[in-house]
Amino acid sequence: MGLIRRVSEKGGDNSRVKWVGGGFVIGFAWGTVMWLITGMQGDAKVWIYLSLTMAMIGAGVAAIFGAMNARKQGERISPRMKTKDDAEAKAERKAAKKAAKGKGA
Repeated sequence: MGLIRRVSEKGGDNSRVKWVGGGFVIGFAWGTVMWLITGMQGDAKVWIYLSLTMAMIGAGVAAIFGAMNARKQGERISPRMKTKDDAEAKAERKAAKKAAKGKGA
């Protein structure tokens, strides 16, 4: 629950984390079913490999559908990138504060 709480504290949508987790669980269950259908060929390593592979696919599909749903609701799904000018201005302000702090001492 720590990850979900941190996402919601930072202003994110914690339901997306739940959807991806649900996709992972469903994918893991489906991988187990596929291993059972094939007659449980192989040992536990094959079962883990197949189940984790299906779980990753399930989580990826849930993430894609979650992003599409967020886009439909008008949310921004791409990262916010600062322009070079904003970054330079921030660096200049930081340097000016540091210089002012040095002169005042």
